[in-house]
Amino acid sequence: MQKSLTSSIIIPEKIQQDWQNMLNVLADLAKVPAALVMRIDEDNMEVFSSSSSNGNPYIEGHKEPLNQNLYCEHVVKHRHQLIVPNALKDSKWKDSPDASLNMIAYCGLPLFWPDNTPFGTVCLLDNKENTFSQTYQQLLKTYQQSIEAQLSILFQHSELLKNHQRLQQEIAKNNKHINEINTKLANEIDSRRAAEQKVEYHKNHDVGTGFLNPIALYRHMDKLINTNQQFVLLHIHFANSRKIQQEHGHSVFDLLLTQYRSKLTKITDTSVTGRLDSSDILLIVHADKEKLPQLCHHLSEIGQASFSNNNETIHLQSYIGGVHSKDDASRTELLQCAYNTVVECQNLGKTFTISDRSLPIKSTLSEHRIEGYLLEAVRNNDLFLSYQPKVCPYTKRWLGCEALLRWDHPHLGSISNDVLIQLAERNGLIYELGNFALRSAVQQTSEWVLHSPSFVTAVNISAVQLKDPYFVQHIQQLLELYNLPAKNLELEVTESGLIADEALAIDTLTQLHQMGISIALDDFGTGYASFQYLKKYPFDTLKIDKSFIDNIEHNSADQNIVCAMINIAKKLQLKVVVEGVENMNQERFVSREGVDIIQGYLYSKPITSDKLEEGLFNQSSIGSPYFQFM
Repeated sequence: MQKSLTSSIIIPEKIQQDWQNMLNVLADLAKVPAALVMRIDEDNMEVFSSSSSNGNPYIEGHKEPLNQNLYCEHVVKHRHQLIVPNALKDSKWKDSPDASLNMIAYCGLPLFWPDNTPFGTVCLLDNKENTFSQTYQQLLKTYQQSIEAQLSILFQHSELLKNHQRLQQEIAKNNKHINEINTKLANEIDSRRAAEQKVEYHKNHDVGTGFLNPIALYRHMDKLINTNQQFVLLHIHFANSRKIQQEHGHSVFDLLLTQYRSKLTKITDTSVTGRLDSSDILLIVHADKEKLPQLCHHLSEIGQASFSNNNETIHLQSYIGGVHSKDDASRTELLQCAYNTVVECQNLGKTFTISDRSLPIKSTLSEHRIEGYLLEAVRNNDLFLSYQPKVCPYTKRWLGCEALLRWDHPHLGSISNDVLIQLAERNGLIYELGNFALRSAVQQTSEWVLHSPSFVTAVNISAVQLKDPYFVQHIQQLLELYNLPAKNLELEVTESGLIADEALAIDTLTQLHQMGISIALDDFGTGYASFQYLKKYPFDTLKIDKSFIDNIEHNSADQNIVCAMINIAKKLQLKVVVEGVENMNQERFVSREGVDIIQGYLYSKPITSDKLEEGLFNQSSIGSPYFQFM
């Protein structure tokens, strides 16, 4: 017999009990020792359900092989009722295995599934001659119809289940295809937007150094003048620029200027820098007359550092002339006044002149190589993200993490997040790096929140990204693409990232905040206008810089500063994150002051996504300060 497709359908225990009760009643009414439900398969006839009447020799689960003249096999094969009054008097049935059990009388009806495949039989058997009256035959017929009705329900349920499974598989297949298309589309959009932004970047910046070009710088000055904003214009002239370019080449001098600019941003993050020509740069800062001498003193300190190329020391000979903007002064007049001051500085040889004193810095050759390798890494997708957990100081549970861009080069070794961002901003790759970091962090977090719904991932945002008018739309598209709630994303911005275009930065961060994204002020306390920013921008979190934590055990000034910052944040209802905590004493101090989150090597170094996921599933062991991932 061919194997039935319905053989895999399981008869529920409740229905089996109903059949048992029916058979007991049937055997009792017919006054026979055995009433059975038999189930047939490819090779056997099985006692599926048996009455519990006296003298019944049939045991549930007992099987007899087919093709040996079984009563029930005959009923199934010929698909109609069979009555054997006395097998001992019938040569056809006297050798039946049922007759050998002394069941010489038989009355049975076939049972079929709705698709007309056989289930088995329902039957009565007697150990004495029995013609089975019309009443008992009709009663058996009623039981047959009842059982087949239940089989029909089971069959329909099985079909519905199979159809549901097929539908789920089809849906999963279609969703996978849609996700693949969406991912490809998102990548295509990112690539096209990055290309457009790169073109826009090169329209406004000097390619070799990352300074604003004259057109963009003049446009920024006009905007400040038209909106009556006060600023200081500093003209910096490098008297030995042509000599350096002749001896070492234009690219080397450009590299020196990028390092010079990097040092400028560390002393005044409220600045805009532009390059006029090969020998002159302009610096626009927001400072009053009282602070200008101090600022120029800092600029003079920058000039005291030496630069190197191929292990050869190079000094920049610069002269600085500054002028305050006036209500009635035009851009041309301010530029001319700043230039005249520089000429006067050079002629007198004494105003803001940079000294020869040498300070050790990193090799410019190394940075030049890194920039070349970085371009190749971006094209080959060799970058990745590491994640440093953010820990509750009281429960020791991981509440979130900070996504950090990483690059492991076979020759240069591991390159950190800060260096990557600085290099990318110089050579115009910041859009590609920024999009990569955001997309990767959002995609990864969308998987973590399935198990930890309140987990928050923080991503660093550069000043260049904040100036992108499509940045908010890009973030929204990423959240929708990977189905990540906005509350699970935090964007960290530094003070230097806010000053480039304050109005645009406020508008951008406000829109992101209204979407539900948390906004954090990173490296708090390292700039000049931190407390003003807390009033202007929609921050949710204040992140205290590591530099205040390093010596907090022994430096009372740092202790007082940290306490003051925490108190201010609490009054403004901001969360406080402390980074750089590396030992138990530092942890006890900041915990005692009531910080919300701690980040540092005490708990974990930056780790891979797999290690972080492992930690989330093993929160019970995270509390130990010695549980560090390498």
